Amino acid sequence: MNTPWGALKRRLGHLAIRVVRQYGRLNSAGRTGLRHSPSSARLHLAEETTQWLEQNRLERMDATVDIFDAKRREFHLDRYRFAVQRVKGRRVLDCACGTGYGVRLLREQGLAARVIGVDIAAASIKYAWKHHGVSSAMYVCASGDRLPLADASVDLVTSFETIEHVSDDGFLVNEFYRVLRPDGQLIVSTPNQWPLANTPYHVREYDRESFVRVLDSKFHCFELYNQNSGSDTPLNHGQTRGIVATTLENEHLAECFIAVCHAKTFF
Repeated sequence: MNTPWGALKRRLGHLAIRVVRQYGRLNSAGRTGLRHSPSSARLHLAEETTQWLEQNRLERMDATVDIFDAKRREFHLDRYRFAVQRVKGRRVLDCACGTGYGVRLLREQGLAARVIGVDIAAASIKYAWKHHGVSSAMYVCASGDRLPLADASVDLVTSFETIEHVSDDGFLVNEFYRVLRPDGQLIVSTPNQWPLANTPYHVREYDRESFVRVLDSKFHCFELYNQNSGSDTPLNHGQTRGIVATTLENEHLAECFIAVCHAKTFF
């Protein structure tokens, strides 16, 4: 099959084989250790795996594992549940997929045709293959600003809480644009003005205006939402848990923003 998607499948297939051989795992849904759907799963984890999750809880949590705070887990899961409604039958990239639970949600509950999870941390990719490996989904260790995908090879990109971590946000946005087909869709989120002093892994903070501005270089942001966790953190601004349309009146109350964008067409 001499098409961009066929070339992508062959390339990622070779990558997957190398990953499987490296980590010695069997990519079978019946061997992942999951007994329920990802939103309510209780993983039967080895002690060292639980320790790894706890040590990396700020950056590499698994929102399906109940060793973490319930409101924080639901906060992360709600973003994927939001995206699940838009991915049916589509080829999806989840950039900065972390431990892979979101990829599984997009594939199993969203019925995406295929989902590729990319993360820069090899340990996260290993965990994702082992605990969230499902058919028509794969995980690749790579940087978001050097995506191992062909041009115009996916229909939709999800990337949650990523853009504030990278040194060149414009370059990341360009990569999203490059791998999306014409008029492809991007669903991306970022915290609303979380102070850098309290977020050691972030390199910048966004408000509504600066977030939309960086996306606008390549995308038309046609929907913008506030997301709040309902937790006691001051960053939640006393709001109930949920995702609501952003307005000029409520934008300052957002804990995070979620943007839904279409790739622009340039002539």
